[in-house]
Amino acid sequence: MAANPPQEVCVFNRITGQSATQLTIPNRVNYRNKLIDFFVTGVPLGGYADIYVGSRVYMRFPFQDNSAVLIYPPNAKFDGLGGLGFFIKKILGDESLYPNAAEDEEIVINLSSAATEIDAYYLQCQGGDVTSHNVPGGSDYPVKPFIDLFTYTATSAGAGQQITNEVVPTGLALLDSNRRISPTKQFILYTLAADYVYSGSNYTVYNRLHIFDEENELFTPLDHSGLEINILAGTNDIAYNFSSNNYFKVNPPYVFNPNHLVTLLTDVSSVTGSGSTLYVYLLGIKKTLSGGGG
Repeated sequence: MAANPPQEVCVFNRITGQSATQLTIPNRVNYRNKLIDFFVTGVPLGGYADIYVGSRVYMRFPFQDNSAVLIYPPNAKFDGLGGLGFFIKKILGDESLYPNAAEDEEIVINLSSAATEIDAYYLQCQGGDVTSHNVPGGSDYPVKPFIDLFTYTATSAGAGQQITNEVVPTGLALLDSNRRISPTKQFILYTLAADYVYSGSNYTVYNRLHIFDEENELFTPLDHSGLEINILAGTNDIAYNFSSNNYFKVNPPYVFNPNHLVTLLTDVSSVTGSGSTLYVYLLGIKKTLSGGGG
C-alpha cells in the first residue's frame, strides 16, 4: 500500500516592504509561500501593484481613485480581510487562488509609484508539493484572479462614448486591438466597479455605463439604460468599498467566452474645465484554455 503524502503544515507570517515601492517575500528551499493579503499605507491614488510569482506577473491589483476602494493600510479590514484577501476569499470564494510560490520562486509586489509603506501577510508551508509551478495559485496555473482596468477621459458631453484603454501589464490584456477576447481565454465576471476623481472646477459627470458581450447588453437588456455611475449624484450602482462589504454582485457570475467582442460605453452629461478620468474595473477570474498560465 502506498504511503499517504506528507501533510502540509503552514505558519502565518507578516512582512514589511524593503522600500516604498517594493515588497519581496524571499523563496525558501523545501517551503511554499502563499500570499494571503497585502496592505498599502499612503496609497498613491490611481496607482496599482503588480504581483509577481517568480518571473511571471500573477496579477495587477489596482488601488482607489475616489470612491472605489480596493486597498487600505493594515488597520482597515473587513472580517479580518484586506483588499486582496477580500477579493479572493469573499468575492471569488476560492482560497486556492492565493498567489503561491514554489521553493525556487520569490513573490514580489511592485507599486506603480511610491507609498508610505507596504505590508503583507503570507503562509510559509512545508510538507506538501513545494516544487511545482502548476498547482492552484502557482505561477503557471491556468486559472487566476483577474482585475481588468479601463480608463477614459471625456472631453465633451454625449451618449455612447467608447471606452477602449485597457490598463494591464504586457501579456495580461483580456482584449486584443479589436476588443475581442483571446481565442485561448475565458473571463468570468464576479463584480465590477466605477470611479472618477473630480476636483474643484474640473470634473466630468459620467451618468451611465453600458457593457456589451457581442450584441447583448449586460444588466439592462430590455431598455438599454445602462448601469448608473453618477458618483456626484450618489447614484452609483457599482460602488466598491471592501471594508464596508459594499460591492455589486453579479449572480450568477457572467462568462465572457473566447473570441467574443466586448464593448464598454459611457454616457456623459457634462464636462467642466479639463474634466476627469473614468475608471472601470472588471473583477473576476481569467482562464487560459490552452497553453501556459498567462
